[in-house]
Amino acid sequence: MPDPADPRRDRAGPATLRAVKVLRVVRAVLVVVAWFAIAVLVALGGAGIVAAMNHAPGTPARAELTWAGDQAAEPAISAATEQLQNVSDQVDALGSTARQALAAVVARDAKQVNALVSTGTLQLASVSREAATLRSMVDAVPGVGDGSELRVSPSIQGRFDELTKTPTMTKDLEASWALFTGRALDATNLNALLARHDQETGAAAKQGSVGKYKTASDLLDVSDATVAETRAVRDRLANTTDVSTLTTWVDRNAAYDTALRALYDSLQKANGKVTDAVRAAFAGEQEARANLPVDTKPLIVIMADVAQGGLNQAVIAIEQTRGDLATAIDIQRGLQQDVALPE
Repeated sequence: MPDPADPRRDRAGPATLRAVKVLRVVRAVLVVVAWFAIAVLVALGGAGIVAAMNHAPGTPARAELTWAGDQAAEPAISAATEQLQNVSDQVDALGSTARQALAAVVARDAKQVNALVSTGTLQLASVSREAATLRSMVDAVPGVGDGSELRVSPSIQGRFDELTKTPTMTKDLEASWALFTGRALDATNLNALLARHDQETGAAAKQGSVGKYKTASDLLDVSDATVAETRAVRDRLANTTDVSTLTTWVDRNAAYDTALRALYDSLQKANGKVTDAVRAAFAGEQEARANLPVDTKPLIVIMADVAQGGLNQAVIAIEQTRGDLATAIDIQRGLQQDVALPE
């Protein structure tokens, strides 16, 4: 035990106290640093745990969160895809019929055109029914809609989003087919009108050649009505077709009818005698006859013009729809292969 009277005791005391104080400060600093380091390690570790656990729904890392939704939606989407194929098949059939009808129009086969138009109209009704069924199936897919990213995976959502575009792909077919049938029937009717006109004017000329001028003039009234009907068809076709050849054909035949009527009227007034009026009318008839087409080649040109007008546009519209549906099916098949739902 140190001697209280030792003079070194007073000199060592303050130094020892200072050393103790410094040691305490250093120790406190070290404790703070140590706790800070521990806190950092804990924070980093916690962040890793959170990151490992914080997987958003609808990602492969949290597939279990959308498993039930995917299991419910996938069969419905696959069934709708099969229905999409049914729609495409019906449109394929309609397109084939339209192409056949186009060929029949160009060939001037009125019977075949009418039969194909009837067939195509029934096929269009089937397209509409299948498309309506597709729309109902798409609307009935479960688990999709607002907030569906929390219920189904992105792959299922992507398939559904693509599928929603398909029911409206056939919406323009009805108008296209109406345009097609209207032009097809007009073209077929046009050919029949031109042939009928030739027969009617020929019958009038036959009566005039045996001196039955009044009867001949009455028959020309029938020819005039056919010309008027032909011009009405021409006016409808003018919206989509170059009708210049048709107009020339109709005008020249109408001019001949007028000249022939003038000849018969002058002969009737002259009681069959050759007068100046008869000579002038006869010259007019000869000039009009010379302007008539010598063969049916203009008819072929007319049919080609019609085919290149509304008919082609209608067929192209149907083919475009076929292409859109085929692309949609390819997209669904590709996305379907990318989706492998766990059993």
